[in-house]
Amino acid sequence: QSGCQIAEDLLAGGRRVVLSTSRVGRVPFWYRGRETVEWMADVGFMDQRPRDLPDPSVMHAAMPILAPGHGLSLPALARAGAVLAGRPVAVEDERVGFDDSLAANVAAGDAFAARVRAMVDEAIRRRGLDAPPAEPDEHDTPADLDPPERLDLGAGEVAAVVWCTGFTGDFSWLDAGLVGADGQPLHEDAVAPTPGLWYLGLRWLRRRCSGILLGFPGDAAAVADAVKLHLGG
Repeated sequence: QSGCQIAEDLLAGGRRVVLSTSRVGRVPFWYRGRETVEWMADVGFMDQRPRDLPDPSVMHAAMPILAPGHGLSLPALARAGAVLAGRPVAVEDERVGFDDSLAANVAAGDAFAARVRAMVDEAIRRRGLDAPPAEPDEHDTPADLDPPERLDLGAGEVAAVVWCTGFTGDFSWLDAGLVGADGQPLHEDAVAPTPGLWYLGLRWLRRRCSGILLGFPGDAAAVADAVKLHLGG
């Protein structure tokens, strides 16, 4: 998500951009009369709990491609002038080699967008809502792709490399019994396995939206109630 947003900003500033891609979903900005994120919250997608997921591996997926106030996609970035490549798999001196995953990465974004739309369509049908029909979306339009196999940073006059690898916390200061094999705090619905310790702000803490502003108020209220109960209030 951040990588695509930064690429968009650099293109708007007149920079030449080579964007290495990965398999990330994308969310259409607008669908059937509302912002898609509003639909996703309304139909319960954002309230999915870790224990209810048929495939827990989705908790480790990257945040989907989305931009504030408008849609964003790999094909749109390509049409704006970005050179799209696969994942970097080799570096030798100033030469970077990419794999051939670009087409699959674009397809993964399209497939995620299709699943989101289908989820919204089903919710509209099930609730009998009077929602407008789907509108054409420019981000569904394929782009001509000619991904490079390698890039010579020197010969290509590349001035900067921006790594967008996501972020996590450093919890090495916690007692070993409070941290899982992945280095993340052990908890159940924000409650640590030792009395008097809770967490906030972690991805998938209680729900899918726990790691973003949408989920913070509900999580904070639940933790506050737990603290009050713990203190006997």
